[in-house]
Amino acid sequence: MKNFFISAVLDLIIIFVSYFIFRFILKGPTRHKIYEKLFSSFGKFIIYIFLITVIITSLSAFALYRTRYIAYVNIVAPALVSILVGFVMSTVPTRGIGDEG
Repeated sequence: MKNFFISAVLDLIIIFVSYFIFRFILKGPTRHKIYEKLFSSFGKFIIYIFLITVIITSLSAFALYRTRYIAYVNIVAPALVSILVGFVMSTVPTRGIGDEG
């Protein structure tokens, strides 16, 4: 149980670090265009996120299996998916229509 909490805290840290990295790299208009493209259809968004998550998990499991580190798949795969979550978080607009700036 202790390992689960350590892994969960590390995943949260990875999410926020990747959020700030993507937010710094991608400027406002670019992030907004990505957001509009991702969320143009919520159903498509859910399917895309599911497929990307399955691909990331499958590739990491395959790589860990080939290197004989399959025991770490429950740590590595969520960490890699956390980067995706941070990216999606960074694309969400932080200003409304009426905000100036």
